[in-house]
Amino acid sequence: MKILAVETSGKTFSIALNENGKTVVEFFYDCGHIHSEMIVPAIEKILKDTGNTYKDIDKFAVSTGPGSFTGIRVGMTAIKIFSQTLNKPVVAADTLTVLEKALDIKNIRYIAAIDALRDEVYVKTGKKIVIKEIDSFISGLKKYKNKILVVGNAAMVYKDKLAKNLGAYSVSLPESFHIPKASVLASFAQTRSGVSFDKIEPLYIRRSWAEETIPKRNKHENG
Repeated sequence: MKILAVETSGKTFSIALNENGKTVVEFFYDCGHIHSEMIVPAIEKILKDTGNTYKDIDKFAVSTGPGSFTGIRVGMTAIKIFSQTLNKPVVAADTLTVLEKALDIKNIRYIAAIDALRDEVYVKTGKKIVIKEIDSFISGLKKYKNKILVVGNAAMVYKDKLAKNLGAYSVSLPESFHIPKASVLASFAQTRSGVSFDKIEPLYIRRSWAEETIPKRNKHENG
């Protein structure tokens, strides 16, 4: 089973090829939001370097967000086109799940959190992804002080506040753990049934910054 996974939910992006549960190759790029320029050339290079073609891929995988609106859209569009053209299934996973699966360690409590800007974070409440104010997020975890790890870029953005309230242990993971990776997504997808390309949708928890601010500006300008 060969799975090609794409993770484009943040300023970094990665592409990985997994064969029978083993990561064959992973391309990781951390140089700003230029996903649309890099994604197809990177995929084609991975396929060429491993002696594969698009037709050799049995299943695709993609992260649905939350995260960068532009990045998510680029990744989803590319995977949907490949899936539709080749009639291959897709496994879609939210970014928080991808972060969690990178830390599949028993007897360690951890929680994934992604910066949502404006002193807010994306987190899971049960199976639902919600937005919480950072102070509210921290308040709900104080009972786990010095006993919980925060994984995701929120651990870096709010490092001082988290360390002060939850203990230094909460932000002790290396930076690499706070970045969702395609290799983790591909491994996760090995045991999941894929769906048709038209069954997957991006996970937008809130409207984009532009969508939220333009109506406010228009209202102000119009008196």
